Amino acid sequence: MTWQEFKSEVRVLITVDSDRLNIQDYIDRQIRNAVVDIQSSIPFYRVGNTVTYSLNGTIKDTEPLAIAESATEGLLEGDVRILDGYFVDGQFDYDWQDDLSEGADSNSECSKRALRQWPWSNRFDLVCGATKGYFLISISPQGGKFFIYPQVTASDKVVLYYDGLKKTFANTDEVTFDESVVEAVANFTKAKLSREIDRDLDLHQSYWASYLSDRSRLWLDSRDRVTMRHALGSELPDSATSSCKTTSCNGTVKVSDTCAGQTIQYVTQ
Repeated sequence: MTWQEFKSEVRVLITVDSDRLNIQDYIDRQIRNAVVDIQSSIPFYRVGNTVTYSLNGTIKDTEPLAIAESATEGLLEGDVRILDGYFVDGQFDYDWQDDLSEGADSNSECSKRALRQWPWSNRFDLVCGATKGYFLISISPQGGKFFIYPQVTASDKVVLYYDGLKKTFANTDEVTFDESVVEAVANFTKAKLSREIDRDLDLHQSYWASYLSDRSRLWLDSRDRVTMRHALGSELPDSATSSCKTTSCNGTVKVSDTCAGQTIQYVTQ
């Protein structure tokens, strides 16, 4: 849904307050504050993005990096919370020359080498080249500046995947918030109205407790949506699941494996 549609859905749930005079701007502000708070607590609802860097920004549609002795230095702009990063080595990136004029290239994903994070307090290990053989990134605790090792050459790229909090919305913006978020935002907004407009602390506490409960439920739901519930393999040895036969007798199951000319039996009740 769009941001305008989302706000309309929230206003339905805040009932009579949605049409009260002289507080419409306040309601819009609290709806925005609610979704920012939900994004802060639940990464699932944040906006994901990608930024690509190259030496001096030579490659099209990339941000610039600068040489810092044996490492390379770059800047992060805005509300960027890095998820992971990759060093794209020009020696393995088979079409890097096309990148000079094409923003969307067809690089082999196998040319990307994962960056490991290095403590900022030891960032000069990267600058001085003391971490040979590793692909590393060291990020300032205040954000903004980072160092990459090894040194990025003219044919290399660095790709960072990140998410962030979306704090401003146009009415036509598509949003990731679904119906379950609508109710939570409505309770957040009603809680603020009860305290700041109606001066009813008991009602405020009631709505606020409902909001906290909604937010916890959203967190649990989002965790299930990004987790494999049945991720474990068989508890039997690999040999028992490769090419086997099973027989059952009086509730006892015998699993026989005849791989490699040997017969192994596993008995379970």
